[in-house]
Amino acid sequence: MKKFLVILIAVLTLAGCQKQENQQQPNVDQRKDVGRKLIMKSLNDLQNKDLKSTIMDLETSIKVNPSEPEAYLLLGQILLKVQEYDHAADFLDGAAKAFPDNGTVYYMLSIANKMMGKKLPAVLAARHSVEVFQAQQDRDNMLRSAALLHELIGIPDDQFVPVKKQGAAPTPPSND
Repeated sequence: MKKFLVILIAVLTLAGCQKQENQQQPNVDQRKDVGRKLIMKSLNDLQNKDLKSTIMDLETSIKVNPSEPEAYLLLGQILLKVQEYDHAADFLDGAAKAFPDNGTVYYMLSIANKMMGKKLPAVLAARHSVEVFQAQQDRDNMLRSAALLHELIGIPDDQFVPVKKQGAAPTPPSND
């Protein structure tokens, strides 16, 4: 009787786990769908020049679906565009850890560090960007990253200073 009871409990437990696994898949799909809708809303907000809503939508999208690199790329681009280089560098550093095989994240991280006057982190991020694009056989973006790396290396250390908020940051490579 005890063996039967133990087996019955084990079967019910496994059945319960199976049911829970099946319920998690739709939840993941729902989170991806909500995250995608927030990205689309952020693009609409951006088009309407509502920067505050755009940023909030992207931050929410990242919280809802942290596995979607597009939200990170858009928010990083916005932070660079509004010349929030220190915030951009912190944010993109986290994005680089989440997406180590995304060359565009490293390219933008390099730009943020360059604009803050941090040569070594800028060079390292640009170099990693080149390596990622090269491994992905993305010639155009690899050449763009290589040009940035060459530029960074060519700047003498004593002339590498933070850029004041005036000019716009270079355009990041396309994610195509």
